[in-house]
Amino acid sequence: MGFELGKLLAALTAPGNIIGLLALAGFLLMLAGRALGRWFLALAALLLTLIMVTPLATWVLLPLEQRFPAPGTPPSGIDAIIVLGGAVGPIGSMEHGAPQLNQEAERLTVVPGLMRHYPDIPVIFSGGSGDPREPDAREAPVAAALLADLGVDMDRVRLEGTSRNTWENAVNSQPLLPPGGRVLLVTSAAHMPRSVGIFRKVGIDVVPYPVSYGANRSERWRFGLNLSDNLSMLERAAYEYRGLIVYWLSGRTSALFPAP
Repeated sequence: MGFELGKLLAALTAPGNIIGLLALAGFLLMLAGRALGRWFLALAALLLTLIMVTPLATWVLLPLEQRFPAPGTPPSGIDAIIVLGGAVGPIGSMEHGAPQLNQEAERLTVVPGLMRHYPDIPVIFSGGSGDPREPDAREAPVAAALLADLGVDMDRVRLEGTSRNTWENAVNSQPLLPPGGRVLLVTSAAHMPRSVGIFRKVGIDVVPYPVSYGANRSERWRFGLNLSDNLSMLERAAYEYRGLIVYWLSGRTSALFPAP
C-alpha cells in the first residue's frame, strides 16, 4: 500500500499536474460564480509563463546533477557495476517487440564501454516494474534483450527484476554484489544524490558514475520560449527533491542531500 500511495503522491505533486489542477479548480470556481476562480486561473497562467520563458528548470535541476561530478575516466579499484533501471519503457517494448528507450537511455548505452574497461567484473542490472497498475511490466528482461543486441557478454550480467523503487534497487541487489566490494553505480545525474544516500544507508560502498544529464551550466541564463522541455526538466527535478525528502523522513537515506 505504501508503494501505491507513494506513486499517487508523486502524481499529485508533479508541477505540471499541480498547475493543471489549479487551472481546473479555477475554471470550476468561475462556473460557480466565484471570483476566486479568476485568481486561480491567473496563477496557473503565471506559473506556466515563468516555466516557459525563464531558465527556472535549469536552476532547479543543476544542483542535483552537479552534486556528484562525472569521474571523466572510469575509476580503478572497482569490483562490480550496478546499473539502475529507468532507461526503458517495458510496456512499449512489449507492445512493439523491441526495446524502447527514453531520456535516461545512457544508463544502458554506457554499459558496453564500461564492460570493456572492466573485463573481469560482474554487471548487475536492477529494475522491476515501477507502475503499480502494471506489476508484470518489468525492465530487467527488456534491458537484457537490449544488452544482448549490443553484443555484451551476457554471462557477466546479473538481472534483478523485482525492485519497484530505488530503495528496493539497493536492498534487492545487495545479495548479487561481491561482499565488501566497491561498486560503480550507474544512474542519471539528477538521480545520483538520492541513489548514493540509499546505497550508503544499506551499507554498499558505491562510486558514482552519473550519466543522462538534462541541464547545462552554459544555459543557466538562457531565456526563451520552450514550455515542453523546461516543464520536463522541472518535473524531473521535482521528482528527485520530493524523493530526497521522503526517503530522509523515512530513514532510508544517509543524509537529506548526500554529498561526495
